[in-house]
Amino acid sequence: MSCLLLIAGLIAWAIAYLNRRVVRNRALFVGNTSYLDHLPSVRRAQRTSHVLRLMSVALAGGLVLTGGLLSGRLASERVETPSFKNRDIVLCLDVSGSMLPFDREILEGYLELVDGFKGERVGLAIFNSTTRTVFPLTNDYGLIRRELKRGIDALKYNPLAHRAGTAQYSEQDIEKFWDFVGGTHSESMPPSLIGDGVASCGQLFDHAEEDRSRFMVLATDNEPGGVGIYEFPGAVDTLIDRKITMWSFYPGATSCTGNCAEELQTETERSGGKFWASGDPGAVPSIIAEIQKAQAAEMGAIPRVIRTDHPALFFTVSLIVLIALIVVGWRQR
Repeated sequence: MSCLLLIAGLIAWAIAYLNRRVVRNRALFVGNTSYLDHLPSVRRAQRTSHVLRLMSVALAGGLVLTGGLLSGRLASERVETPSFKNRDIVLCLDVSGSMLPFDREILEGYLELVDGFKGERVGLAIFNSTTRTVFPLTNDYGLIRRELKRGIDALKYNPLAHRAGTAQYSEQDIEKFWDFVGGTHSESMPPSLIGDGVASCGQLFDHAEEDRSRFMVLATDNEPGGVGIYEFPGAVDTLIDRKITMWSFYPGATSCTGNCAEELQTETERSGGKFWASGDPGAVPSIIAEIQKAQAAEMGAIPRVIRTDHPALFFTVSLIVLIALIVVGWRQR
């Protein structure tokens, strides 16, 4: 494009130059006309012609300059680490009865966590007796934020508090709650199957053949209500086999009589992740920092320079100069 502008400018200048030569060659010399040079109108015409010639030279030079700058490709550069887009993160939330008082706070933590991501795929699954995928792995952050906010709104309702009469809810609150957690409760199965939930969350990771960083952020009190297909350590084994690192939020036990927190911390660290209390204000930034650090180490991220051309400015200036050159050439003639 810059070459075309340059050629067009040279053609316009050549036409103006040739027209001037033709006028000179066709000039007639008439005697006793020297007084004309002193007439004000002639002097104005001469000054105008001189200015137009200077303008033609300046515009032609400007066109050559802007054409050269355009062909030189004005561009900006930024450093990008493409491996960050090879990171998959599954948010795994226990929505059993003992976790309901904490789930809204945890979803708010998940929302804050997502705000620190750029380009990573994120998925969300919730579990009780069974597991429901709220949304699969995606980098549609508009959808991710909408679904997390929908969950925060839905979990205002607590069926235990409702039955106990300690809180009042509208029919809309109840409908939103069951719409969100629907599919996670089964009358034929015991509640709060932690191992099955963790193993099911691990199934959200796709593209097993690809070299990707995989992380699960689990929120549970690790208080199982029965025995399912997997016990918790066995579920973590399935994650380790697939090179999935687990990070965990622990809200605090409400009725656990065993070593719920100790087991959760042990299994989390065995998978390569870290254990945080959900109320820890440093938990979210720490998880983001740890995931980013692990990403760089595991994927061997190599930054690359991305160059973006910005031809619009010089192209516009060149076009304006070319039009001005044509107009001045026509006026000179």
